Amino acid sequence: FFDGGTQSSGADVAEAFAVEGHVSAYTAGDVLVISERTDRTVERSSLPYSTLVAGVYATKPGVLLTERGIDEDLDDQVPMGVVGVIPTKVSAENGEIRRGDLLVTSSTPAHAMKGTDRARKVGAVLGKAREGFRGPGTGTIRVLVGVK
Repeated sequence: FFDGGTQSSGADVAEAFAVEGHVSAYTAGDVLVISERTDRTVERSSLPYSTLVAGVYATKPGVLLTERGIDEDLDDQVPMGVVGVIPTKVSAENGEIRRGDLLVTSSTPAHAMKGTDRARKVGAVLGKAREGFRGPGTGTIRVLVGVK
């Protein structure tokens, strides 16, 4: 237990997950979805409005959860941020992103985009944009991740 609180060097909560393919193919900011092939595994997103959205490859998690022991190696897993403000790859595929926009997976692999189709957003929201992105193309912004 903690007495009087605690402070860490990171700002988000992540969990270590196995990935489809090789870990070296993944980079910080990748939008991740639940694998449909392998249990307890994630992969880079590739379809718009995916309800399999799970989190973002975290750059510097403040808390890293794992099922492995404290001394076990995690090099074959990625830290998937599930709560907090996380630098996230985005696409202007659905137009300019403004602060507060709800973000969903994009057809650009491993990227999020502004969700504009209200019916398709149900169960597909990755989080809220903390800053804007005008485009064109792709970039990275901070996102308050909280999959819904």
